[in-house]
Amino acid sequence: MKIFAILSVLVLLLTLVGVGSLYMTANIYVDACGVVTMEATAKQETFDSLAEQVRLNAVVGTPFTSSTSLEGAEAYQFCIYTIRLKNDCRIPAEMVEVQISPMAGDVLQVGGAPFGTVAPGSTTDLTAVILTQAGMHSVREVTVTYYMWGIPFSIKTTVK
Repeated sequence: MKIFAILSVLVLLLTLVGVGSLYMTANIYVDACGVVTMEATAKQETFDSLAEQVRLNAVVGTPFTSSTSLEGAEAYQFCIYTIRLKNDCRIPAEMVEVQISPMAGDVLQVGGAPFGTVAPGSTTDLTAVILTQAGMHSVREVTVTYYMWGIPFSIKTTVK
């Protein structure tokens, strides 16, 4: 009985060390990031769809203003942020989401496929698109949230 108790304690300690080590290394890294800015008139069909969603107060995405109407497409631009994530851990990062911190003049973050997965040992590109007033700079803080084994993690970075 004494040997069983000692073995049980050793197994428990090894398990705690293993889980602790996995928790401490269970993160992904921002490998690269960039932004492309284009006038809303270049994507007129997308802009018209978003303007209709705003008018109906049924935006698929995250609205940053309470306005229910947009001006013409020439008054806006799209900023497309691409974040390259690298997972060096042995477990997948699940429900990965990119959220842009808005500035004054930002209208909305366009919705779409909100969640991604970064497989163990792989690299994945995730994108986020915001509609902002024309002439605004594209420097924003980006928050990447994800789960590993049900434990939430987040990364904040600035995209220039």
